[in-house]
Amino acid sequence: MKSLCLVTLLLILPLILYSGHTTIYDIQYTNIAGFDGTYPSPYRGQIVTISGIVTAVDHAKDGFYLSEPEGGPWRGIYVSSARKSLSIGDSVTLTGEVHESFGFTTIRNVRQIQVSARDLPLPEPVLVTTGELAISEAYEGVLVQLSNVTVTGPTSQRNVWLLNDGTGNCRIVNGFLSERVDSSSLVKEDVYIKIVGVVEYRFGEYRLNVRNFSDLSKAPLGLSKPSWGR
Repeated sequence: MKSLCLVTLLLILPLILYSGHTTIYDIQYTNIAGFDGTYPSPYRGQIVTISGIVTAVDHAKDGFYLSEPEGGPWRGIYVSSARKSLSIGDSVTLTGEVHESFGFTTIRNVRQIQVSARDLPLPEPVLVTTGELAISEAYEGVLVQLSNVTVTGPTSQRNVWLLNDGTGNCRIVNGFLSERVDSSSLVKEDVYIKIVGVVEYRFGEYRLNVRNFSDLSKAPLGLSKPSWGR
């Protein structure tokens, strides 16, 4: 009888420990556009406890991105917290308030943060096209990867550039770099084999935010460039 009780306890213990947690997916997923078309979280204004792996840290120490270990659409979120000791790869549990910042779902007013492990592998970036990234709420806060993209030009905003893989333009920004990219390092018609970053929603549009210089994998010189967009 004691053995049976012990087995039962071991089976239900994880449910007890995590019964108060909310998944990032549940916070982010919605098919209701809202009055302004920004798809607000159904948990807006609620206090939640979430867990995940840090995928990006703000160079200004103003916040970080958290992802569920498996990654994928709807499974990433931005946490507004001046926690200076966090690093990419940390496994974190925290409690805070779900907030909509001009259409960008975030966690703010963080009450506590616990780090259970460090240097964990990150979820695989989701492969998306530039056209998908520019319009899809599902990738907000998510670690993604673009492939075979061309720089089609700068925008009127400082340090914001346009990328295109043939499916439509999307914007790339560098707010999370420890050293901001000089505008001259992104040249029109340069080709990148791979660009990795996290997706943010600012100024009414989705943007790719690179984390460091290794997120940018430039194609070798002489690689043929597409004729579209010229």
